[in-house]
Amino acid sequence: MAISKHVLNTYSPESIVVVLSNDKFQHTVQGFVEGTFLELTRVVPHATLYTGADATNSRVVRAVRNFEITLTLAQTSESNDLLSQILAMDEETRGGEDIFSITIKDTSGRTVASAGQAFIGTTPDVTFSEGIEGRAWVLNAVNMSITEGGNGKFTESTAQTLGNLGVEVDEYWR
Repeated sequence: MAISKHVLNTYSPESIVVVLSNDKFQHTVQGFVEGTFLELTRVVPHATLYTGADATNSRVVRAVRNFEITLTLAQTSESNDLLSQILAMDEETRGGEDIFSITIKDTSGRTVASAGQAFIGTTPDVTFSEGIEGRAWVLNAVNMSITEGGNGKFTESTAQTLGNLGVEVDEYWR
């Protein structure tokens, strides 16, 4: 099939998959709130600009790839129970036995993130109202690998540019 000239991109929030696992469990997180339900924030920027008093410029480059991940779940989500238990066990043992891996994938697109070591920092704030409230769990991921990708077929120009950069474009996205 020929590469598209014009692209209609498609994103589906139902296609976001978050899997936590270690040697004791594997769990696919479910029960996200409406609106923003997943945020990944790099803790230390890859590069920052330094400008000296004489207007000379340098950059500071860091290899730290730690991320803060916020999963916002509905208070009714059974994943709250699992996260609460993982945190309680980690608070009790403090030995790292309850550290887990995390994989995040947009199955309607090309974004994927994963880390072999992650942990829960603290319990979320808990509120109750006449409706369903959210529980914002903050996880910390060490040395996360992340590829931010789009959600549609590539245009010929973008596919060619990616090829020039050494990226092999999967046939599905052509």
